[in-house]
Amino acid sequence: MHILLLALLFLALLGHVVLAVALINRAHATPISTRVGKLVWLSMFILVPSVPLFFAYWFRGRALHLGQEAGHFSIPPAALPYLATCWLAALVAASDWFLRKFRSPPDSLRSDRRRVFRLLRHPSPACKEDHLHHFLVHLPGNQTLDLEVVERSLSLPNLPAALDRFRVLHLSDLHFTGLVGKGYFQEVVRICNDLDPHLVALTGDLVDNETCIPWLPEILGELKSRHGCYFVLGNHDVHAGPQTQRETLEGAGLVDLGSRWLEVPLGEERIVLAGNELPWFPPAADLSSAPPPSCEGGPVRIALSHSPDQFLWAQRNGVDLMLAGHLHGGQIRLPLIGPIVSPSRHGVRYAAGVFQADSTVMHVSRGVSGEIPLRWNCGPEVGLLTLRALSPGVGHEPEGGN
Repeated sequence: MHILLLALLFLALLGHVVLAVALINRAHATPISTRVGKLVWLSMFILVPSVPLFFAYWFRGRALHLGQEAGHFSIPPAALPYLATCWLAALVAASDWFLRKFRSPPDSLRSDRRRVFRLLRHPSPACKEDHLHHFLVHLPGNQTLDLEVVERSLSLPNLPAALDRFRVLHLSDLHFTGLVGKGYFQEVVRICNDLDPHLVALTGDLVDNETCIPWLPEILGELKSRHGCYFVLGNHDVHAGPQTQRETLEGAGLVDLGSRWLEVPLGEERIVLAGNELPWFPPAADLSSAPPPSCEGGPVRIALSHSPDQFLWAQRNGVDLMLAGHLHGGQIRLPLIGPIVSPSRHGVRYAAGVFQADSTVMHVSRGVSGEIPLRWNCGPEVGLLTLRALSPGVGHEPEGGN
């Protein structure tokens, strides 16, 4: 009986933590202010330990009766509704973890190759000033400077043969705060340019600290691609001079896709690029006036969205490929469990990777940096996506790389 009680209490504790994390994740998927967001975090830090402590006191001192001879126990009736909610939350979380853990790669993912670059941990004196980082960056095991270049080959059902092997560089969540030195981001851009992309897409959260806005032309203005660099903003950009950011980036040659769509010629073909900055900068691009979607013979549609929560919007609007970020892959991934904190209506379901629903493919980046420079078991990444046209009899390419 003691073992059963302990198992039930442990399950309730797990569910209690699940509910707290779910509230944090879903609250930060809405356009709440920074102050309210911090209050949510503070409330959860207080409630997560205080509720179990209260129950422990109640059980021990008043309401929990254990009898080795009688072999029974009782739980206060007032606690049962919350305990039942916690048990249910724990079971749902366990089921969700199981489904994610054993989810098969989507059919659109044909290859996945990775390389890690450990960027200038010990710079030369000539460039040391640009590589002054916050002390957190240097904590043992912190992967903040371990950039992973992820090269993925994605099949799009309606991609024309003329665009086969078209390369899109996906960058997200740079979070210019000053806590990670400018030199790190300059090295990231140098690596990106070596990949020789046809098009560059930046999916928001570029600047946290307005004093870093001058970094935009110095760093992102150096990005090279054959058909342009396009961007949308994210929730952290809201409080860091978004209009100044847009003007600075456009002055550096990048194209603002916020709330609009563009038709881009690519030789004999063309694509439609669309921006979605919801829920922070409404509205999303109105594609009703765009050329018909690819499934109706129109050009391929590629959407840039900061949040993967807009995946359903992409499906409804005939988007072939949606690029998103925002969730940082969880930023800290626990062994076996995986990501925990993920500011999304869907929790950690879309934390990072490739997802597919019908003919819409979504790529979610882990991001290049973060507001707090801490990463464990979840390093930063840039993604080079090679788009492939479907052809009969073509299967998955072998995985490789480092």
